[in-house]
This record gives sequence, structure tokens and C-alpha cells, in this order.
Amino acid sequence: MEPTKLRLSTSRINSYLHCPKAYYWTYIEQLAVKKRSNALQVGSLTHMLLQKDAEGTLTVDYINELEAAVQTSYTDNTPEETNAVAKQALELYIGYKRKFENDPYNIDSVEVHLEYDTGEYILYTRLDALVRSTDNRLWRSEYKTSAKIDSAYLSGLKGGLQAGISYLVASSVLPEKINGTIYSILVKTKVPQYERMMVLAEKVLIDRTKQCVEGVFDGIKNQRFYPSMQCHFYNRECDYLPLCKNDTPNTREAFYEKRVDFFQKPASERL
Repeated sequence: MEPTKLRLSTSRINSYLHCPKAYYWTYIEQLAVKKRSNALQVGSLTHMLLQKDAEGTLTVDYINELEAAVQTSYTDNTPEETNAVAKQALELYIGYKRKFENDPYNIDSVEVHLEYDTGEYILYTRLDALVRSTDNRLWRSEYKTSAKIDSAYLSGLKGGLQAGISYLVASSVLPEKINGTIYSILVKTKVPQYERMMVLAEKVLIDRTKQCVEGVFDGIKNQRFYPSMQCHFYNRECDYLPLCKNDTPNTREAFYEKRVDFFQKPASERL
């Protein structure tokens, strides 16, 4: 029997690039922190509402049961946290629908899962949707929630790894060219803001992505899981810093649980 090929996604590659040791804790040991921040919960729930709306499966009953869904997914939440997450996500969704009531893009397909077998490993990605502009060109459509929009954030969207992997995989397996990405950005400010941005796919991004992925694959294949020095980023510490400091059964029990790969979970379970 042939050994199972390594599967690489944007999140896996980003994890290794940030810290190979964090990749080890996440994907080899399969450990995840027990509680996600409320901001991440809001982003995930908003994304789910938009996805269900695009699929045509968003119902009044689902909206009425948002708090129950949040509590089921995030059992450590207090009732106040659950209410706040559900309320903010619903406000973001409603505001987005009002802003883009007359959407010029036609949805071609929703929740598109693509994978490319390179021979040595499998590179996979998920697209929120494929849409067509009025001139019938095909585009990748992505929903993004953010606390703010600045030049660094926009640059990350235009030339980031997620876009590069999406273009690389799509160009390898789809019969039709993807011209670029339509980003719908929901900004989680006190008064929510909504932006649209169209970015063309560039060959140089695909070429750079290939080199990056090959480097990460080589590191994982040869089990180079050394710790980086990026223990603090975005004004918070790495989720796995407690393990790096003191890997004991008590530490694992207090902060972590066995991880289920988010990509492989059905859409109905992704909050």
C-alpha cells in the first residue's frame, strides 16, 4: 500500500511559515486551543451566513436559532458572549445585503473545493464562490471580515499566499481561467463598513507561490519542526507558547483538545 500523500492548504502552509513547531502541535499532534476569541467566532458565523445565503439555504429558522448554534459550537462561551457573537454577526450580514442589494456579479458555483495532485503531495483549497462579471469572465469570490482596513491588510489580500494557492490550484485543474478575485470586505467597526475590491491574478504570484510551497513541503518531509522566534504577533502570544514552555499532561488538558481539520468539516458544522 502506498503511503498517504501529504495534503497542504493555505492554513497549513501559513502555519509552517510562521512557526514549524506550531505546525507540529497543530497538524502532527492535532492539538487546538479550547476557546476561540469572540472576534474569530463573529467572523466565522458571518461567513457562514453569507455562504448559506449564496447557496440559497439560509432560512428564517436558522437565523432565529443563531444563539443556539453559537452555544453548540463554542461551549465555553457565557450566555452574554453567545448573544454578542450572534448579534454582531447578524448585523454584519444584514448590512452587507443592504450595501450590495443590486449585485452585478452572477454566482456560478458556491463552496468550491479544489485539489491538485502534484505527484509528491496534494495541494487543496476552498473558494467561497466562483462568479461571473457582466462580460462573462470568471472570478474567485471571497468574503473577508476584519477589524480594520489598512494598506498592509489590502496588500496581503492582493499578493498573499491564499490568493496564490487558489490561482495555482485553479489553473491546474479548472478548464476555464480565473481572472482574479472579487473581495467583499466586512469591517467589524462600531458602525460596520463594507468594501468591494477587484484584484487581477498575476503570474508572478503563482510562480512565487510554487517556490514557497515547495520549500514548506521539503521542511515537513524532512521533519524540520524547529521553533521560530515569533512567539508574539498581532499583540497576542502564540496559541502554542504554553506547550513550548512546558509540555506536560496538565498543560495539554488545561488549554488544548484534539483538533478536527476545519477544511474537512461539512459546511453545516463550520461556525
